[in-house]
Amino acid sequence: MFLCRRILFQLEFGTFRGFASTRTSIPFTAPPRPSASRLHPNVPTTYLQSRENAYMSAQRLLEMRSGALDNEKGPHKIKREITDLQSYKHLRTVDRPSLASLPLSSYFSLLKQATRLGLVGLIGHLIEDILELCPEDQRAPAMREIVSSATLPLAPLPTILLMLQYLRTELDRLPLSTVTVLIRTIADAPPDQADMPLLELVFPLLLARLQTLPQPQGNDILTYTPPKIIAASFSFVDKLLRLSQGERALEIFQFLVRSGKIPSEAVQTIPGLKDFASIVRSSLVRASTHWLWRPLAQTFLSSLLDSPPTPDHPAVSLAIDTIYACLDFPTVADLAACRSLIIQIHPFSPVPNGVVREFYDAAESIKAGPEAHALYLFTRSEEVMQTHKYPCPRGLSLAWLLRHLLEANSHLAKTLGEEILHGSIPIPVESRARLVAGLAESGHATTARGLWSRFAIGKDRETFIQDPACMIRMVSLFHHLIQKAEETLAKRVGKGPFLDDRLIRQQIEDMEGFLKFVLSEFARAHSPLSSAHHRILTSQARAFFIIGEFVKGFETFKILLGRREMPDVFDVNVTLTVMAAHDARMAAQLLDRMKAKGLQPDHISYGTVMHHALIQGDMELVDEMVGRVRELKNMQLSYKSIIALVRGSVALDDVGQQSKLKSVLNIIKSIGRSTVATSPHVGKFLVLAALRAKDPVMAYRFWEFLLKDNADWVDREHQFLRRIIAKDIRTHQKENWVKESVARMILAELQEEIYSYVG
Repeated sequence: MFLCRRILFQLEFGTFRGFASTRTSIPFTAPPRPSASRLHPNVPTTYLQSRENAYMSAQRLLEMRSGALDNEKGPHKIKREITDLQSYKHLRTVDRPSLASLPLSSYFSLLKQATRLGLVGLIGHLIEDILELCPEDQRAPAMREIVSSATLPLAPLPTILLMLQYLRTELDRLPLSTVTVLIRTIADAPPDQADMPLLELVFPLLLARLQTLPQPQGNDILTYTPPKIIAASFSFVDKLLRLSQGERALEIFQFLVRSGKIPSEAVQTIPGLKDFASIVRSSLVRASTHWLWRPLAQTFLSSLLDSPPTPDHPAVSLAIDTIYACLDFPTVADLAACRSLIIQIHPFSPVPNGVVREFYDAAESIKAGPEAHALYLFTRSEEVMQTHKYPCPRGLSLAWLLRHLLEANSHLAKTLGEEILHGSIPIPVESRARLVAGLAESGHATTARGLWSRFAIGKDRETFIQDPACMIRMVSLFHHLIQKAEETLAKRVGKGPFLDDRLIRQQIEDMEGFLKFVLSEFARAHSPLSSAHHRILTSQARAFFIIGEFVKGFETFKILLGRREMPDVFDVNVTLTVMAAHDARMAAQLLDRMKAKGLQPDHISYGTVMHHALIQGDMELVDEMVGRVRELKNMQLSYKSIIALVRGSVALDDVGQQSKLKSVLNIIKSIGRSTVATSPHVGKFLVLAALRAKDPVMAYRFWEFLLKDNADWVDREHQFLRRIIAKDIRTHQKENWVKESVARMILAELQEEIYSYVG
């Protein structure tokens, strides 16, 4: 028998042919097609009739599924239950009344999945089916459990109304935490036709619960923080105002003021804001700020600012005060609220430059990089730049933001770097080298060179030019640019003179001169080299290896050996990286010398040689390195190394791709299943690479080793990969490129149809 998931897939796409033994298939005769009146009323008849088995009832499907095999590596065993959302949606569309046979446990399992995925509409359908189809004695307990679960905030308002109406007599017994979530969910939801019926149910419930809250006494007043239901009540008052329920809003508002939940000083009028709703909202803003609920204050301010922008808008001053409050010992949520207010206020009046600088400083203090990134993106947008020039960060915050932008691969890193360069913005001495190194590593050559030249003069020049990481990044970048320019000239040989050849040669000469100047300044700053630190010498040797001056690189290493300082594995790996790029075989010989000297190569050593051997098409050397990796004890390739090795090897070209894939499979297997090499991301990449190489058997091998036990079987991408592998396997079997027995085995493992295509 096939597994249940395979049956469902075939039913879904109309390809079910019945159950098969190991050699024969048993035909399946479908029941008579029902009349159109029995089909789901919301689904076109033509749609259902076009699907061969779409008319099959839930009862029949459950009977077929009851005998499904248990497979811990794939779908779970099912006994008259439906545990996947796709099957539920199919059966609900085709024969909803038959879902009455499902146990309540199935519904809760499906609700849990729908909640995790945020499927609001499906949550509503599931709850409606429980209320309409489950036995009467199970409905009330089910509703009590749902309203107290994480599903409630995602349920549609009409569905919440159905649940509350069913539990009408029990609402006063709901836990305070449940009432809090309920009130907040209703308050935050967009307008809906269920709003007014819901208000009739929850308004007296909320008022009654507020009246039962204990008041702080004695010293507790000094450290008192209201419970979460108070914050929910603030939002509920705002909802009432939006629904023009002024009397009810006033009743709750007055209670909150009398009980001290809204401080008396928060109730103030603002010149120009005289209507009832604005007075209440401005009071809620101040009260929320008082209790440090700053994001909540921002939501109320948004309503106050929801009008045509004018410079003298009365709510702007309140918004500025709230922004300053958000910057006082902020959280990330506070900064997000602050940023939203800055953006919302800008059309009315640009916020003071000092506020923007304080925002960046606050973001740096709590390392809220995405928030600083978002604000800088806003301030440098074309629309904003036309009306106002906001400042960039200052001091340490400036260097920190640039590093964040570089790590995020944002184009704004170049914008900020150019702003620093052309604006003569001061940078702390301790941040200069790291800043320039980051720009160079990201390829911003012009900006990096300009800042290097600027920081390489003045009283603090020595601190800057002697930084080894900055020197390495600059040498690597400009050597790469020189190589690219030389390759451009080489491609033009024999094609006639070009007007810009001379310009390219001048650029090469200029870059070579700058590169040599960087190296010479670094050496001068650390002279005499005979007494330089170990790290300085290895960095200089690495720079020489990068530019291809191996003799000078080894001469630098000789200084270490002369001082009886043995280079460590990191030092040798630096040499291997550059040497392997020139000749992987030569790098492999260096590995042998390392072992002869008593220095054990590590996973990076072998991974480096493997990578470049694959690039150079030396499969024999790749297999040799795979064998050496197997010999390593307690050594594993890092995730970054695996990704670089696999992607760099397979994505090179189509020449010899199948042999490369075979070598990569050997590499992955040599690393072992217990490592991060079994990442589903790596597996999907390799499966697709094998399919592009027209080798579905190899694709299956990657799937079996990397995805079968690690990827979610109901994941759409995983399902797609299995179908594509199966499709190609069937094609190869028809052409006799794959044996029938092999095809049967693979398709069975993939849980895909066999006998309709094979045999």
